[in-house]
Amino acid sequence: MPDLPNIRLLRSALSGELDQDVQTFKTIFNSPQNEDIIFRRFQAAGFSMCLIYLEGMASANQIADFILRATMESDGRIPESSGQGVQFLMENVLNIPQASAWETVEKLVEGILGGMSALLVDGCREACLLETRGFEKRSVGKTQSESVVSGSQEGFVESLRTNITLLRRYVQSPQLITEKSAVGTKVRKDIALLYLTGVVREKSLEEIRRRIQKIQSASVQSLGQLQQHIEDCPFAILPQMMLTERPDRAASCLLDGQIVILMDNSPCALVAPATVFHLLHASDDNFQRWQYGTFLRLIRFIGILFSAFLPGFYVAVTLFHPHLIPTALLTAIAESRSNVPFTILTEVLIMEISYDLINEASMRIPSQIGSAIGIVGGLILGQAAVSASIISPIVIIVIALTGLGNFVIPNYGFTIGVMIYRLILIFAGALMGLYGLVLATFLILCHLCSMRSLGVPFLSPISPYRRHNPDIVLRFPVWLQKRLLFLARHKSWMHTEGDDEP
Repeated sequence: MPDLPNIRLLRSALSGELDQDVQTFKTIFNSPQNEDIIFRRFQAAGFSMCLIYLEGMASANQIADFILRATMESDGRIPESSGQGVQFLMENVLNIPQASAWETVEKLVEGILGGMSALLVDGCREACLLETRGFEKRSVGKTQSESVVSGSQEGFVESLRTNITLLRRYVQSPQLITEKSAVGTKVRKDIALLYLTGVVREKSLEEIRRRIQKIQSASVQSLGQLQQHIEDCPFAILPQMMLTERPDRAASCLLDGQIVILMDNSPCALVAPATVFHLLHASDDNFQRWQYGTFLRLIRFIGILFSAFLPGFYVAVTLFHPHLIPTALLTAIAESRSNVPFTILTEVLIMEISYDLINEASMRIPSQIGSAIGIVGGLILGQAAVSASIISPIVIIVIALTGLGNFVIPNYGFTIGVMIYRLILIFAGALMGLYGLVLATFLILCHLCSMRSLGVPFLSPISPYRRHNPDIVLRFPVWLQKRLLFLARHKSWMHTEGDDEP
């Protein structure tokens, strides 16, 4: 595998000669061809200095007020001994809240690329890395894919620091730990690992650290790519970790003993370990009274069953088991299909693919007309297909109920997985009827039982059964939920099982 350009310069240390060190950075950043890297040389306190930063990534006001003005107006003289000049600047001159000294060129380059500024001093083998990030970023706004009726309206943004701050606001505890690192061997991307110490299981924490350190990809540009590198079952259809745009939901996961991963430039959080029930819970479940939450969850699970099984069940019953259908309904189905030239399987596949095309198109086109395309396109296409005797009306009803069931699934990755399973069940029902449907369902359940998320069974705490809060399928009153989630460390400091009931 070819190395990065100038890899030897990157792995070298500062020489202490300002001209030589500046030329090293110019070579690494391809200056003067690269015009947005700034080298600002100046004299201060009897020494030659050079400030290096990326235009647009660093704040010009901070550089002018707290670095250039502070050094030029300083009355003190920098010690001439090597290595003391940088410490003197950080302790007595610079008005920057975050500053560190580094000898290696690679660390300084990483900081500059992240929006920091490097201050080189002639005669010093160390350089100051100064916190001057000031690039433009999107302000905190509403989430796009996890809208709620009640609850917080804030969503993650593309700034790593802002996202960490959002979580800090929701979980105000000194036990909330933030571990920062970077992934990618050639193009580095900053990530942050957040967890509650004393609550998270150490085994899960060590495992996710190990998997992140083993990533050898040249570049990891999104949390979706990171998830594929660290998940347990890369060939599984359903996701084994949860992506969320909502800080309140990520904070709730932290309190339950899960680990949250944030990445710079990614407006979401990756939560692990996660089970199938985390993917099926909605963001505002915790904001509802327990009666409302239980009712809505039951509706959601019924919708998921419709989405996964209804088309396959219709194909299986009409092809192999018409005697199970009431006579009046069977007669209506036969009359509606009297002029349709296609088989039942072909009908269902045509409508299934048409529905998926409309759904995908409504997501990709501008939002102002996306909803109109979904509604008008479905009505026009369905009416035209029935009028032309291409599709029977009963199939339109089946696919419509299937689509409604799709929309109640709160996790987008889980929605795509259910769509794939639905196609498998359609073909199973077309080949062997209800027997094929039951067999395919059994194989899918066996596969789900074998899946893991950071070593945690995907169907926990139902299979295998573990003691847990009564908040998996049915919601109980909050004063009955005294046991931490089964993912948390046993007898952690968040444990409240012994509290008295009100």
